[in-house]
Amino acid sequence: MTHPPHIFGLYGAVPVPIQTLLACALVVLVLSLLLRRDLARDETGGLIPPERFTLRGLLEVLLEGLTSMMQDVIGPEWRRFAPIVTTMALFILVSNLMGLVPGLTGPTSYVETNFSWALIAFCVYNYAAVKHHGLSYLKHFIGPVAWLAPLMLPVELVSHLARLLSLTIRLTANMFADHTLVALGLSFGLGLNFVIPWLFMGLGLFVAFLQAFIFSFLTMIYIGGALEEAH
Repeated sequence: MTHPPHIFGLYGAVPVPIQTLLACALVVLVLSLLLRRDLARDETGGLIPPERFTLRGLLEVLLEGLTSMMQDVIGPEWRRFAPIVTTMALFILVSNLMGLVPGLTGPTSYVETNFSWALIAFCVYNYAAVKHHGLSYLKHFIGPVAWLAPLMLPVELVSHLARLLSLTIRLTANMFADHTLVALGLSFGLGLNFVIPWLFMGLGLFVAFLQAFIFSFLTMIYIGGALEEAH
């Protein structure tokens, strides 16, 4: 796959996916520090939302939406997994939005980054299941009776590995196609450059938020299923 032109290829000593990863991590860190500074200056301690639209207000809306979904999907133990899920959602969102900026590209345009996040989600929900159910969680893979184990074990293993591949392929394909369409829209002639890029940019914004939501929501579902399922 050929990615749209970007500035990260200027430094050949470090692989481009690592460069984009570090750039996105820096943006997320700066956003977190700005939010922390804003909350520290707030006399109410953040209990009263800001009157006008601010970065803090946007982040609080996103966080409130995520925590509300986690309470419904994961259940009473949602607070244990809130840090990893919210960090995942914010990182993927910022990465997706980076790909819409001409001259930049986001880490989620590369399969290496998406596989890493999918692997983290895979490990988190399996760890949650073992932590909650103990070694009895392994009985889930062999079925209710021992004689079904030769049949159930391959099926269950393939089913769980399919989640890992599904998370990776879905995010990679959607973001690569989205960023390529935006780059294509910016390449039109002068007459269309006032209309076409804005259409693709609007679609790109929608896809960026949607894919961050889908990835984090599926992670919540996997965690919730691991905690609630009887083993």
